[in-house]
Amino acid sequence: MNKKILFIMLLAAAAAPARCEMTSKFKADFYGFIKTDAIYSDHGTTTNEYRAYAASGRKDRAFRTSARASRFGFNISTGAAVSGKIEADFLGLTDSVGGTASTTADLRLRHAYVLVKTGKAEFLAGQTFYPVMLLLPETLNDYLLGNSGALWSRAPQVSAAYSPLEKLKLTAAVVRPTAKLTDAEGTHSALPGFQGRAEKEFGKVKVSLGAAAGIWKSTSTQKTADTSLVIAAVSAPLGAFTFSGEAWTGRNLSDFLGGLGNTGYGDKAVPAKGGFAGVKYKASDALWFNAICGVDDPDNDKVLTKGKTRNATALVNAVAKFYDSVEVGLEAASLETRYKDLPARSAMNYQFSVKFIF
Repeated sequence: MNKKILFIMLLAAAAAPARCEMTSKFKADFYGFIKTDAIYSDHGTTTNEYRAYAASGRKDRAFRTSARASRFGFNISTGAAVSGKIEADFLGLTDSVGGTASTTADLRLRHAYVLVKTGKAEFLAGQTFYPVMLLLPETLNDYLLGNSGALWSRAPQVSAAYSPLEKLKLTAAVVRPTAKLTDAEGTHSALPGFQGRAEKEFGKVKVSLGAAAGIWKSTSTQKTADTSLVIAAVSAPLGAFTFSGEAWTGRNLSDFLGGLGNTGYGDKAVPAKGGFAGVKYKASDALWFNAICGVDDPDNDKVLTKGKTRNATALVNAVAKFYDSVEVGLEAASLETRYKDLPARSAMNYQFSVKFIF
């Protein structure tokens, strides 16, 4: 062989990128998206990427961009009765031992569970959304109307579901009583939280009724606080439109992103009620619109001085899809937050998002 040709072949082999192949006896589907957000607030809202409520006493404008909402995950299956999921994003904040969040962004575990199906029953163990949930509002903001009418969170749990009739599903679960990753108040009660949901489909309409109960215990005073919740939700498609919403009532709902973070021990428990309603119009597979409003309304008499007594959000958004994998969205949201013994605050938020889905 010509020495020059041999030399060129050796150089090409050395320059070729190394490849690593992962093999498994299970089927593993890799998925996720890369998301970039640009957010402008005319009067400032709490937190950075999240849009929670209008902050009292702040008149500053704020503009921020972030790609931390990007996520990735694996759906894993044996091809039979057993499957699993593990998913993460970059919206985590490292918690100290005492439970205080730092300013360092890090990888956050979203879902990690195994699911076993057998006949009409299924069993789940691991971390995922609370079982009482049926749906989430279609907003570009990753706080998903938390503290504005939508109750949700994720926590480790063990659950069982059974379908005694077609299109009827009953779920019961024991759940870690706190949403925080570290050992915080609530976990010291020596009891898990309990959640359940009944879900029924009527044609394309889906309806659910859920309930939850748990006990918190203060790490400093040893006082206990009971948590309780009843929640109803519906999703109803009608042609190009889909109407959805939920309504709920309960007490001490901070771990469900309800009650505006107000928790009271003993007879100081903070009742709250709220919900959200939305309509989606799907003009085509590449263009859709949402209009959503929600409210979180704790009992003012139980809220401490200068605490938040009501939070409402109304928003509209539009999303367009390009190249079958890129979604571009624009959202405008109006927030009004009321405080006890302080003036109410309002803010307009505008969010532009670009998402590459893989």
